[in-house]
Amino acid sequence: MARLLYAASGEGYGHATRAHSVGAGLLARGHQLRFLSSNRTRGYLRKYFPDRVSDVFGLRTVYHEGRAQAFRTVTHNVGHAWGSLRPSNTALRRLLREFQPDLVITDFEPFAAFWARRLGIPFVSLDNQHLLTHCELEHPPGFARALVHTYLTIRMFYGGAKRYLITTFIDVPIRYHPTTLVAPILRPAVYRKQARQGDFLLAYKGAGGRNDAMRRVLESCDRMPIRVYGFSKSGTRGHVTFKPTDENEFLNDLASCAGVIATAGHSLVCECVHFEKPMLLLPVQQQYEQIINAYYVDKLGFGRLVNRLDAAAIDDFVSHLELHRSAMAGIPKATIDPVLDTIEREIP
Repeated sequence: MARLLYAASGEGYGHATRAHSVGAGLLARGHQLRFLSSNRTRGYLRKYFPDRVSDVFGLRTVYHEGRAQAFRTVTHNVGHAWGSLRPSNTALRRLLREFQPDLVITDFEPFAAFWARRLGIPFVSLDNQHLLTHCELEHPPGFARALVHTYLTIRMFYGGAKRYLITTFIDVPIRYHPTTLVAPILRPAVYRKQARQGDFLLAYKGAGGRNDAMRRVLESCDRMPIRVYGFSKSGTRGHVTFKPTDENEFLNDLASCAGVIATAGHSLVCECVHFEKPMLLLPVQQQYEQIINAYYVDKLGFGRLVNRLDAAAIDDFVSHLELHRSAMAGIPKATIDPVLDTIEREIP
């Protein structure tokens, strides 16, 4: 069996759960595996793989008022890299020398990719971000600045992968090879969960989501009960129930709701498609990945893209729940085994 190093970005819940599912699957197949990550992903992985996770310096995105802040993101990362990047690179080089991986898998983590390429270790890229650079997409008008910024950022993160594996819920032509599209990679508990249709909406404010504006809109709507996650409050206010963060409770509500109101993060969108849950999506401004996710959800009929959330948008969404649900009916359910097979084919 092979020695594999899985390096995952520390930003975004999806990178953490993807590493969890893929890592657990590779270990079950008998491979030796180590993880490398930072920030929240590192903490998440240590809950499940306490002796297999090493630390690396991680880049972060700064948000303000529901918008990703490019300048503040750059200054934040440059300031923190000043004292942290050198010892992090030293530890990473030591890990690569001592563990001697046969293959590095990088989920949008640039430093493992850099040193793997520098030291002649083959690596594959496994993420959803490279959909924006390696595939032919329809681009909605009005977001040229966000598109250029995102394209350049992804291109600068790393190159030279043995293969680019792109997890996605859409089927689009490939622009650059070697690239392979793979099914959405879901957290382990999602694969085991059965969906059912409830009589309430689920609302989620992810990173960069608007705070008071979204809360006021949700509280003004009385078409259906709404269970809300992501706010620093709990309790019931009219038809709206604010719930504390809890993975299991959130998954139960997601699998049994009538529809979802959220930002357009890749992982949540893929879980909604898996459970056939209609979506009303408000993408984080200046995050082009979310704009594309929401655009294709709208285009495929899985839900609606809105640039501003208001009571009229929610009312219209509720009126079309069955239409959106029917657009997702019959979509093959994602499984992890084809993804693992694809990774194993890249092992030297």
